[in-house]
Amino acid sequence: MKKPDFETSLKELEEIVEQLETNSLTLDETLAKYESGIKIYKQCYQTLEKAEKKINILLKKSTGETHMEEFNLKKTSEE
Repeated sequence: MKKPDFETSLKELEEIVEQLETNSLTLDETLAKYESGIKIYKQCYQTLEKAEKKINILLKKSTGETHMEEFNLKKTSEE
């Protein structure tokens, strides 16, 4: 089974939150929705982390200190 894309997962998470906020679910339904929401949250978080790693490049200064620099496609393609 293919993992849903980020936007689909985020939409599903928003729907779960709305359902939990209505207070119309039984305790068992609430726990099941909460568990499902946590799983989706973790997937979304991992997707965002991967995207951040693709956008940012870690560079080491001559002192060995590490700093973050935003990814610049033009800069990389000109090198």
